[in-house]
Amino acid sequence: MWSDNETTTDFLNYQVHCNLLEEYLSNPNLLPLTVGVFGDWGSGKSSVIRMLENKFSENPKILSIYFNSWLFENYEDAKISLLENIILELSKDASLGEKGKAKVLQLLSRVDYLKLASDGIKKYGKNIVDIIATGGVGTAIEAGFSMLREKTVEDLKEADISKLNEYIKSEQENQAKTTVKSFREDFSALLELTEYDSVVVFIDDLDRCLPERVVDTLEAIKLFISVEKMAFIIGADERIVRHAIASRYKLHEYQNNAAYLKDSEQIVTDYIEKLIQIPYRIPKLSPSEIESYTNLLFCQHHLDKEAFGAIVESFSTFRENDFYSAYSMGHIGSLIDISERVDLVRLLSISHPMSLMIANVLKGNPRQIKRFLNTFILRKKLANVARIVIDDFVLIKLMLLEYFDLKLFNKVREAQSEDGIAKELGLLENAYIDETPDAIAVIDKMVEWQSQNFKNWIKLDPRLGEEDLRNYFWLSRDKADSTLSDSHMVSPSVQIAYKGLMSEKKSEREVTARSIILETNELAALLGLLQRDILQNPGKTKYALESFHNIALQRNQREIYFNYIDAIESAPYALVKDIPAIVDRLLTIVEKEKSLAERVNNLIQSYAEQTGKLAISAKQSLKEQ
Repeated sequence: MWSDNETTTDFLNYQVHCNLLEEYLSNPNLLPLTVGVFGDWGSGKSSVIRMLENKFSENPKILSIYFNSWLFENYEDAKISLLENIILELSKDASLGEKGKAKVLQLLSRVDYLKLASDGIKKYGKNIVDIIATGGVGTAIEAGFSMLREKTVEDLKEADISKLNEYIKSEQENQAKTTVKSFREDFSALLELTEYDSVVVFIDDLDRCLPERVVDTLEAIKLFISVEKMAFIIGADERIVRHAIASRYKLHEYQNNAAYLKDSEQIVTDYIEKLIQIPYRIPKLSPSEIESYTNLLFCQHHLDKEAFGAIVESFSTFRENDFYSAYSMGHIGSLIDISERVDLVRLLSISHPMSLMIANVLKGNPRQIKRFLNTFILRKKLANVARIVIDDFVLIKLMLLEYFDLKLFNKVREAQSEDGIAKELGLLENAYIDETPDAIAVIDKMVEWQSQNFKNWIKLDPRLGEEDLRNYFWLSRDKADSTLSDSHMVSPSVQIAYKGLMSEKKSEREVTARSIILETNELAALLGLLQRDILQNPGKTKYALESFHNIALQRNQREIYFNYIDAIESAPYALVKDIPAIVDRLLTIVEKEKSLAERVNNLIQSYAEQTGKLAISAKQSLKEQ
């Protein structure tokens, strides 16, 4: 099994990316500079950042600071946390003299002020009043409010305690305009007093934070944009950063106006471009890179430290001379004797065809590949313990379907006959692989099986139409109903979309549905969460149905319309009886997809025979037909 954490051991040839980014970040003529290392969840952003951090930590003239945004998620102010971290790291410079140390204290005092200004009168006003009332102004200053000027302190001694809030508010207004400029000047002066040529700040896991924390961190970075010698590397999913900016500035407020939405998108783009000078996007892995990656993972799992170290060194040399070929079993076998390592040989022998199978479905995502392999290894071990004979390629193919479309995976499971044969698969193989006219005619109405992703999947070897699948579904029974049923199991981009779709604000639900940018497998995960809520969470059924409908209209894909009707049909009437809008939504879907007319009419007829608001709406609709 393999850890899901970032690593500095390079299995992906990410050293190429690090070398390029190092060239930019080490060039004094380009500083100050902000680089965005962008990529999907699990693409390897954190590994690139850790590798870069290691590179810079070896240079005594460069101060390397690592800041994990997510670890500070629960702190009151992400901006202050970042500023304090940078200042405190600079204060550790052994060459810093008394003047430098004084500058550190001065900067921390300014951060003190920023903290008060950020938290505002509402939070601290009464607290300061209480402190002064019991302990005097001196106590308040000792408690951390040293940003108040000496004259202000003198005024406070004579002030009416009840008017203290007005003094603090006035002080904030007087200093707010100059604090940022003063901070930059003082920070630049501190840098000049150190022996560092540059300061490189790595900000990781930004896309795991709540939107307000994301923007607070970006605002902190803006304080350093014009400070010489400063460089920032931000690791994040660009989609989540864009969502956070739009949310912070309320650009997602619903407007049924295409021009407004376009302008809002441009505002977000402008914000990012002004802050991040170099956006660097981590590319998805190719099939040969996936094969190399899986081979290295298999070797890591089965070899001792010394043998594996030799493999890693060999791979690095190989990749320097060949960017395109896979580091295969032949390369590994020429370096060490693997003839006696039966389990390793078996895994290496399936690596090439497996990499071709998973390249499209897993979108070349290292984390998803690692999780997939962990599950694969676990199920193989379970099969051995249970003395079940399985074909690795059949298992892998079924797991791919389970991954990208749990609903169809369960349909195949349910379609098995007593002998474990799923006849629908044979029919679909005849239609999509052999292109048999009779089979094509039969599946024309089987819309749920007609997505391009499923067509690509069924064409993968091996064919399953005549395969006994009972053992394979027995191995996967622990996940058949839960693989994508929990929101914490999906990527952050899906979590954010799900949160927006289930918001109590109608405008946020509608805008989220219209602005979703997800890969096919991510969309399947999102729809899976909505289907779960429709069936299992009475308090969320209304929002889940509404959001499913909005997504169906926004995507305008035939299979999603059919999935939407499936979801409504499967919902117990008790959960939907007070949602009269369902009737109008059903009729809207029929306008888009005429082949659903009969199913929709049957649904409306059945509703009309019940009681409740939905029944009334259904009866009214039938009268108007």
